[in-house]
Amino acid sequence: MPFKKLTDEQRDAVEYNGNLLLTACPGSGKTKTLVSKLAYMLKNKDNLGIKKRKIIALTYTNIAADTITDRLLSFGITDKSLWVGTIHSFCLQWIIKPNINFIPRLCKGYVVIDEHERERLLSELKEKYGLGPFANVVTRLDLDYSNHYSDIKSPQYKLVDEYHKHLRDHKKIDFDLILNMSFKLLSHYDGVRSRLAFFIKHILVDEYQDTSLLQYEILKLIISERKSNITFIGDQEQAIYTGLGAEVKGKAELIDYFALDSLHSLSLTGCFRSSQRIIDFYKKYQDGGLDIESKSYLKEFESVVHLEQSIDKSQLSNFIHEVIQSHIKNSISADEIVVLCPSWFDVIQMSNELDKLDKGYSIDGVVVSPIPKNEDNMWLNLVKLVLNEACMENYLRRRRLTNTLIEGLEECGLNVSGEHKKILKIVNGFNISIDQSITDWIESIVLEFSHLIGLNIAANKTAKSSLDSLIDATKIRMEKHDMDYRAHDLKRFFGKSKGVKITTCHSTKGDEYDVVICTGLLEGKIPHWNDVYVSNQHANYVARRLLYVIGSRAKKHLYMVSERGHKTRKGFDYVPTRQL
Repeated sequence: MPFKKLTDEQRDAVEYNGNLLLTACPGSGKTKTLVSKLAYMLKNKDNLGIKKRKIIALTYTNIAADTITDRLLSFGITDKSLWVGTIHSFCLQWIIKPNINFIPRLCKGYVVIDEHERERLLSELKEKYGLGPFANVVTRLDLDYSNHYSDIKSPQYKLVDEYHKHLRDHKKIDFDLILNMSFKLLSHYDGVRSRLAFFIKHILVDEYQDTSLLQYEILKLIISERKSNITFIGDQEQAIYTGLGAEVKGKAELIDYFALDSLHSLSLTGCFRSSQRIIDFYKKYQDGGLDIESKSYLKEFESVVHLEQSIDKSQLSNFIHEVIQSHIKNSISADEIVVLCPSWFDVIQMSNELDKLDKGYSIDGVVVSPIPKNEDNMWLNLVKLVLNEACMENYLRRRRLTNTLIEGLEECGLNVSGEHKKILKIVNGFNISIDQSITDWIESIVLEFSHLIGLNIAANKTAKSSLDSLIDATKIRMEKHDMDYRAHDLKRFFGKSKGVKITTCHSTKGDEYDVVICTGLLEGKIPHWNDVYVSNQHANYVARRLLYVIGSRAKKHLYMVSERGHKTRKGFDYVPTRQL
């Protein structure tokens, strides 16, 4: 079982039964501890008073949720008492869907807009209202559904107003509206709130420092029924989303906010990831001053920590290529190297530039999938299951996808509990041509699967709506991006990624690599202009948090690059991030 090889700190956290605040420094085994705690709770659910109630583990990303689920599956742990996912998925599945009759806007069907479509819509609206492409516009509504902007004549107010009108007219909602609607249901309907709290024995919030006000409010409404315990897991030093609405709360604030009788605090202090040289570099960005000691086999490793400020942006990709090649020659796998950029625009540009070079390694950069990855669409799980071939490497992934597909089928009223082998046999036996359009292929596999599993999709509103939504979203995505992919191209988007990873600084939180190369460490990029304009104090806080996260991703080597050649709109040179 996972809790057999734990440190004393980790074991204390795993076995504690009650409200808990667990502070975990980078590389301290946070995920291992969380997985072990979930396994411990499931094994002892009768003694802990869980019995037939639910344990809810909330993660910041779907990837983190998948990681936890896969690790539990690797220990043979599957239990319907546990639900793992993001707070948006939780709100959809546990609050909105069971109470959809209370939401007239959603009763006749809806689609959750994906991020690429949302960004495209915002770009069009920014141009219409005379705002620059990089203008920061807050589209989320306040708790009372009011516009974030008070001046009704301002372009920002008009943009947000039209944005939400577009969503209403097209029967769409975004991730922020999922939270708004969930909050309204819980705050307006006592029965909804009471029933939900009765089902939930324990809520565990991973990366709690990135929780927004609205998310806190939803959790508070559940905890206010005083039927559930709550565990907060994270690190205030890694609070990198305050500029996007996250609120950082300390122990006293959490006790007061949730009206808790008590909140026990524990810490994980040893770093099992990085060399001491890497740790000594990034811990200078701490505010709390927690002493972090390397407990890794790499503790005495002679790490490279290099600050580069002389390279011109025109030579940046060549510089990075040389760094990558030098480490690959020294037997570091390309999969263990990451290139970090300030924004997705920079990620795309860097991906394209590196891809053009004559290199002997693969790039795992940004490629837009023709099928929107809406994780809450049941048929997307079937698509992934078909595209991930049956092999040992994919065993856990396919098992997880099968579990999620079964949950979707049961929501359609089909009793397929425990039918994993039957479902996999059907999928493995597919002989459907991939030489056809993607939408035709999606329809073919869904109809064939439904027929073989005994689901009358034409007569099932939920199943039919999910299929129509997936096909429509795919058509829109392909038309907007002028894609000519066919079904045989899909594996590149849904298979396991390989090669040098290229991603944003924010998106890498929770990851670890032998070699980390961070670019764009410039005032205005890191910290972003939006943070610089707030105040020097705020910009300093944001920059230090992000530098702490960036540095702590590295196990062996770290390159911090402030390239030259970038200019502001007024023609001034960007300067290196001051906090470096």
